[in-house]
Amino acid sequence: MNNHSETNYFKIGAFILAGIGLIIAALLLFGSNKLFQPTVYIESYFDESVQGISEGYPVKYRGLQIGYVKKLAFTSEIYTNAPRNTAANQKHSRSIYVLLAITSKLFTNLSKTEITTLLNNEIFSGLRVKIMPQGITGTTYIELNYVDPKNNPIPKLDWQPQYFYIPSAPGILTQLGNSTQSRLDELKGIDFKKIFENIGTLTSSLDQLSKKTNQILDKNTKPLEITLRNLQDISDNMRTLSEQIKLYPSQLLFGGSPPPLDPSKL
Repeated sequence: MNNHSETNYFKIGAFILAGIGLIIAALLLFGSNKLFQPTVYIESYFDESVQGISEGYPVKYRGLQIGYVKKLAFTSEIYTNAPRNTAANQKHSRSIYVLLAITSKLFTNLSKTEITTLLNNEIFSGLRVKIMPQGITGTTYIELNYVDPKNNPIPKLDWQPQYFYIPSAPGILTQLGNSTQSRLDELKGIDFKKIFENIGTLTSSLDQLSKKTNQILDKNTKPLEITLRNLQDISDNMRTLSEQIKLYPSQLLFGGSPPPLDPSKL
């Protein structure tokens, strides 16, 4: 009886161990790409919200996926020994630390020196890390792309980054929000009350001008009608005179019709 029970316990234990082994093998199989593939780590710091970004989210270079988000944290949690009394640190003490795992051969096939040279050149040309929306689903991703380096200067850091570093740039949503706020601030400075008062004054002036114009036209209507009638009479007389000259051209020279011919005097 006891031997039978011990055999059952052994079978149950072996089954559990086999199941655990299968789970571990599956994890290793499906996760081997990330576990064993070469990886280059790049860090950046965001002064804007990283809402919508989580660990494991894709990282793209000009639309092509090259890695994933490895870690998110407050920058002050990562670099605890950075000086706290400088303007640069005050700006970045509230920033978000984002660690990117780059698995693309674009980086992994290069040496550390080659990656440093490449990034320095591309950062000088405007390469920045941005948060980008993905369609209308509300999800976002991290993208490496180029911006105007004059409008997005490289910030000064008071600590030495542990990994390769690429500065960040505001995402589209942040730029849109800043632009909207800027327009609202400009509208606040406009004196709409004065503008409407000026419009009212202009409308009143135009109304007065219209009334005066109507008055002038009313006063001059009768003389105008008389003048037009006289012009019509002159035109009729000229037409009659023209017809008579056609019939009796001598009137133009002698002032009247020629006398009738007397046959007896011929």
